[in-house]
Amino acid sequence: MSSLSSSSSYHGLEHALSANNRRRSSHFSRSGTLFFSAFIVAFSFGVLCCLFSFALLHQKHLVPRYTNDRNRNAARTVALRRLSKEHPESAPKKKGVSAKDICLFAPSTLDRLKPVLPRLAQTWAGTASIAVLASEEEVRREIFDASTHREFTRDRLTVIAVEPLPEYESRFPVNALRNLAMSGCRTQNATYVVLHDVDFEIFPNAPSKELLEEIEEVLKPNAKHGLVLPSFTADDRYLRRVETFRKEHDFSPESLDALNSFNRKEKLIELIKEHGIVESFREKYWPVAHAATNVSKWLSIAAEKKKDGEERRPYPVGANHRRSRHPYYYEPWIIIRGDIDDMPAFDESFVTYGFNKISWIHELAADGYKLFVSLSSWMVHTNTHPNRGSQTSGEMLQRCKYTANTGKDFRISRIGHSCIPRFLKRLDCAYHFGLDRVQWPTSNDTVPELYLMDTMRNESRIACFGGCVTDQELVPKTPKLAVLQDGQVTKRVVEKPARRRREACERLHVSSSATWTL
Repeated sequence: MSSLSSSSSYHGLEHALSANNRRRSSHFSRSGTLFFSAFIVAFSFGVLCCLFSFALLHQKHLVPRYTNDRNRNAARTVALRRLSKEHPESAPKKKGVSAKDICLFAPSTLDRLKPVLPRLAQTWAGTASIAVLASEEEVRREIFDASTHREFTRDRLTVIAVEPLPEYESRFPVNALRNLAMSGCRTQNATYVVLHDVDFEIFPNAPSKELLEEIEEVLKPNAKHGLVLPSFTADDRYLRRVETFRKEHDFSPESLDALNSFNRKEKLIELIKEHGIVESFREKYWPVAHAATNVSKWLSIAAEKKKDGEERRPYPVGANHRRSRHPYYYEPWIIIRGDIDDMPAFDESFVTYGFNKISWIHELAADGYKLFVSLSSWMVHTNTHPNRGSQTSGEMLQRCKYTANTGKDFRISRIGHSCIPRFLKRLDCAYHFGLDRVQWPTSNDTVPELYLMDTMRNESRIACFGGCVTDQELVPKTPKLAVLQDGQVTKRVVEKPARRRREACERLHVSSSATWTL
């Protein structure tokens, strides 16, 4: 009995101790959890206090407090500049302009484009968009399949093949093709576009590092600025010798270096001043077309030895600067931003030859564009060919030649002046850019201002339309076209409604339904 009682007491004690241990363990467990939670809260609070104290010190010593947002931003800018000077490796790197950002655009025909492709491939490092009057099959066969410069035709060249309608044989749609080619650059997301002619080349090593810097400086975002490339031409005999040498060396840059010719500024100046082989483009035939570029000033700056630390910036053209008047007939080759949606387009009423490029430069001036002359780069007319100005049809020539209106009506009508009165009226209405904003040339070979003004008042004096498509004619057709890259069609337009006529008071933009775009 006593042993049973003893055993029972032992087991009862053991059970009590066990229960007590379980209660103590549970208590310690709850205490540990509470202690750990308190520790985390205290640690977090300490970290927040440290961060807050650091922020106060930083604001007090590095970026003072300002109630004015402009002052605060200015102080932040100063602090960042100081940081970049002390730690240049931590400063944000500025992205510059690269060759792939620049696209030259031009109208052409197959017979002109094919021989100049080797030149473009060797002297132009950017992209190109060319609108050509030819069938899709002809472009693929003659341009892409036959090309020996695969890197250029594969990666950097876009050709827009436009169906050659019968009416284009005598009325080359030069401005319509320019609008197409320019839209080809825009579809490639080019930031900058170059108004170009396939008969020209840009030197040196275009686009050179210096030209890229000029573009970045002058053509800032949304800036209505243009960078003029001075243009030159050379004696045909000299050009043929240069052409032969370059062909023998596959138009390589080394062949130009060996010639020591157009791609060196000092040699270019020597060919102009000492040998008389090179001259400003159309200096003798039509000097007013490029007079405003002031090539004499360009040559004098180029001839001066640059001083240490001296910075030479593109100089302004007289047009649109200090309220000066726009020089009539001015037609430079320029670089502008291609990412501006309301950028003026080419007036497609001008065809064949005469005033087509002039009209675009004139409309840019009306839209407020300012032009600057590049000091780093230039263009040279390196291709020889028959002039397209003589391709007006016989019927048109007869109508112009034997009109009752004597004087210079034959000449001015043949080269597109029959569309000028309506063009100038449109600019006056749309931009308030009238004849009072125009600087008339003093050359005896130009159309007298009074004659033009009289024609604007009485358009019945215009007897022929050799150089333009007037409002009295049918709306131009829109032929089928194909966009080719690397010989492959990326876009094809089989049928498209005729483009509407531009309105009498319309600002022609690249997005207008009155212009031909992709």
